[in-house]
Amino acid sequence: MNRILVVCSQNVCRSPMAEGIIRKIIADFKIPDTQVQSAGLSCYDGEPPSEYAVEALAEIGIDISGHRSHHVLREDIEAADSIYVMTQQHCDVILDAVPEAAAKIRVMEISDPFGQPLARYRLCCSQLIDYFKRELAVDEL
Repeated sequence: MNRILVVCSQNVCRSPMAEGIIRKIIADFKIPDTQVQSAGLSCYDGEPPSEYAVEALAEIGIDISGHRSHHVLREDIEAADSIYVMTQQHCDVILDAVPEAAAKIRVMEISDPFGQPLARYRLCCSQLIDYFKRELAVDEL
C-alpha cells in the first residue's frame, strides 16, 4: 500500500485541495493500492474546508465539502510512504518532531491562499494539479 500524506498549516485550504486532486487522479487513472490523507500542523480537528477551496475544486468536478481538518500526528508521519508539504517551514516542523521522515518529504512551495480572493484559490488549485500530474505521471485531470 502506498500511503500519501499532504500537510499544510490549518488543513482547510491547500492540503485538502491537494488530497481531493490526488483522490481524483487515483480514481481516474485506477492507480492501485494508494491511499491519501491530509493534515495540518496548527489546526483544530473537525473544521470544514475554506469556502473558496470547495468552490475552486467544485469548478473542476471535485467535491471536498465533506472534508474536516485533522491535526497531523506522529503516527500519520510514520505511516506515510510519501509526505508532501507546502513550504520549507512545514518540512522543518515535521523534521524537528520526526527527523527520520526526511527521505519521505517533498517540499512543494505552494503559497497559502487563506483569506485571499477566489482567483488565488484557483491559482493554487492549478499549481497543485500541475505538481501532482508530474509527480503521479499522468497526462490529464
